[in-house]
Amino acid sequence: MINSYSTDYWKALSTGDHRFTMKEAMEMLDTFDVHEIMALADSLTDYEIGNRVTFAVSYNINYSNYCAASCPICAFYVPAKIRGKTDRGYELSVDDIKKELQKARMYNPTEIHIVGGFNPYLPIEYYETLFSTVRKYMPESTLKALTIPEIDFIARTTGNSLRETVERFHRAGMEAHTGGGAEIFDAEVRKIITTPEKISGEKWLEDARIIHSMGIKGNSTMTYGHVEKWNHIIDHMLRLRDLESEVPGFLSFIPLKYSPENTPLMKMGKVSGPCSGEKDLKVIALARILMGHQIKNISVYWVAIGKGVAQMALTGGGNDLVGTAASEKIFGATNRKEQTSVEELSAMINEIGKVPAKRDTFYNIRGYF
Repeated sequence: MINSYSTDYWKALSTGDHRFTMKEAMEMLDTFDVHEIMALADSLTDYEIGNRVTFAVSYNINYSNYCAASCPICAFYVPAKIRGKTDRGYELSVDDIKKELQKARMYNPTEIHIVGGFNPYLPIEYYETLFSTVRKYMPESTLKALTIPEIDFIARTTGNSLRETVERFHRAGMEAHTGGGAEIFDAEVRKIITTPEKISGEKWLEDARIIHSMGIKGNSTMTYGHVEKWNHIIDHMLRLRDLESEVPGFLSFIPLKYSPENTPLMKMGKVSGPCSGEKDLKVIALARILMGHQIKNISVYWVAIGKGVAQMALTGGGNDLVGTAASEKIFGATNRKEQTSVEELSAMINEIGKVPAKRDTFYNIRGYF
């Protein structure tokens, strides 16, 4: 049992002062069952966060599904090379964006979340116009936009440096990055689940370091449940933790469960289905334990793991439900079409005896329920 740890070691764990190593994390997984790991994670959550569970009122805008990367884990993309030869691809115009923002107003969102594919046909001015339009029509909402690989791709294809690109986007209204596209940092796993058009794990971390040094914060993510092993998951978490110690800027850690339906990886027979709910719970709990004081917000993405497992994860390390994710299309492309409301998320939190709170992108509390 966990209580068999020495008193000093338990005290270090319960205060988040102990920085776990790969060896210790693997030993924990081998020694303790999911309930024991969740119990430790929940005690750490109480210490770091308290009894509060947050979520943003978020509206998603996916500006284009044309993509030059065509990653095997994705069901959302349409190959950029067939642009103009298919009716499955799209690019939102400024008028389309305005229509989306009219829909967004119905939700009174605390944030607008914008991501898309690696579209090589869009100039940098397209994004500047997109962001400035959002800021003009939704000034009360935070604009959180683009994954780190998207920013890197746009910089490369438009002939701008990463810093120049981020500076231009920030001036246009981008206030935070989404933290997406991290996948799994391990190079061998990455060869299977991504394509060379997507940056390496090392480049993702390097770009995050630069962006954070410029004062632009964002989330961190990890996509699990495909071909990775536990050592890859732990390595990914430790690299994020260590980067946050060097150059702070991660607002939260969001583990994203791989949804295999309609993805090339499943069609190729590399995976047979989604991973278990038990693995979901272990990933959330392990994230809380490994992140320590560095990344205090551990988010549970109900869209990916389902509302029932998400509710359980809030009792084992999670302290945030990400957001309402209205109009989300990327997970929707894998046939995960669940929707929710502020009322439902609040009820999920109340049912487990915790306190629901609405937040903005930067985890400032905007109200309790």
